[in-house]
Amino acid sequence: MESARFRWVSMSVIALLVVVTGFNTRMLFQKSDQLSQAETQINSLTQSLASLNSLGGDISSLQQDFSDLQSQLQQINTDLTCHVCAVADVVSLIEPSIVRVDVSGRNFSASGSGTIIDKRGFILTNYHVIEGATTIRVTLMEGAIYSASVVGSDAGRDIALLRMSATGGQEFPAVTLATMADIKVGMDVVAAGFPLGTDLAGPATFTKGIVSAMRTYEGYLYVQTDAAINPGNSGGCMVNMAGLMIGIPSAGIVPYGEDIEDINLVIPVDDILSFLALYLPG
Repeated sequence: MESARFRWVSMSVIALLVVVTGFNTRMLFQKSDQLSQAETQINSLTQSLASLNSLGGDISSLQQDFSDLQSQLQQINTDLTCHVCAVADVVSLIEPSIVRVDVSGRNFSASGSGTIIDKRGFILTNYHVIEGATTIRVTLMEGAIYSASVVGSDAGRDIALLRMSATGGQEFPAVTLATMADIKVGMDVVAAGFPLGTDLAGPATFTKGIVSAMRTYEGYLYVQTDAAINPGNSGGCMVNMAGLMIGIPSAGIVPYGEDIEDINLVIPVDDILSFLALYLPG
């Protein structure tokens, strides 16, 4: 009897162990499956995150490309606009920056032209306009008159930098300088200045021509132009059709005994920039 009871208990325990083991095994498989699913989801999310990061980089790159393209389009639009500017538009743009330069010294007086190239009141002109002067006055287009002093000069290159004696932090309308890359033989240009000085009273004179050549003359490079440049124009301004200053009208070639027309020389902007690097305060 006891033996039969023992066998029954043993069988019951074994059955219970089988059930528990089966349950645990099923739970293990379920957990393993859940773990596998979780790992799959993590891998998928990781790949998605990597894709998003890559996409973010692509978007950033595209945004930069788009910004660069906008800048290029704006520059193209500006260039196209400038190429079709009328002379009247160019004159309106630069006229406020053109000044008459009147000088006096021991037993002489003279006049020429100048161009405001910095809003602080710095003016470019030819050295020969102010050579030997003890007094310098500049007259603006609206009629205001200022005394001026020489900041720096280069007699060999015939360039001088003046500064008006303005007070109170006054700002003046200044032209923008071009670069040599902006100068092309055959391009239209406008010259500005005060021909004949005080003998031809009134506003500045503007003449139109082309760049005839880039010419080396007496050891210096010049922009040659057929735009009219007369005594008094010296020290003025020559601009392209975008209103950018490409040089300073300096002289006409008039050999003794010959009547030569339309060969006028302009100091190019590269020489101006080199000069300003030495004398224009930062």
